[in-house]
Amino acid sequence: MNEGIDAPRFHDKNVVVIGASRGLGRAIVAAFYAEGAQVLAVARKAEPLDRLADEFPIVQILALDATSEGAPAQVFETLTPDILVVCAGAIPHMAPLVEQNWEQFSRNWNSDVKLSLLFSQSALTTPLPAGTTVILISSGAAVNGSRLSGGYAGAKRMQMFLANYAQQESDRLQLGLCFLALMPGGIMPDTDLGQGRSQPTLPL
Repeated sequence: MNEGIDAPRFHDKNVVVIGASRGLGRAIVAAFYAEGAQVLAVARKAEPLDRLADEFPIVQILALDATSEGAPAQVFETLTPDILVVCAGAIPHMAPLVEQNWEQFSRNWNSDVKLSLLFSQSALTTPLPAGTTVILISSGAAVNGSRLSGGYAGAKRMQMFLANYAQQESDRLQLGLCFLALMPGGIMPDTDLGQGRSQPTLPL
């Protein structure tokens, strides 16, 4: 190696991104790819993953429903991660509280929270190797609220609790895993949620 030229930061790391075909997940794939990581991109639909693989040829892809009970085992059998990023989630139903039924209100609990729980549990019970980092992508709404998006803010707050609970369990079992919850401070315009906001002045 030439003097003064550093190797990519993640050239020897395996990174798995759940929810990788669009928005923030896609950006995370691109960032780790640029830093030399071996990336497995996971999403529900095959077509956007195929387009992702065309742009980033070394990236592995896996199409599955991340909220299914067997999803974590299938993912970990494909690539054992050094870094696992869980950022998949549903687009919340946007309406005042009185206009939401339970199915609409709980959409993000049945998606974002469920898959975060499944992958956190599987990281602990497999277990993943010591030193693995698990990142749950939450939202600033977990702190600031989100009155027009039903149970979205509560679901994102629960992801923060899940990371904390999982870390305590890892510590109790001396597994050496690191669980984190990240909260983007604002809505990102390139995500489906950001593009779907027709009223920018309304608080989420």
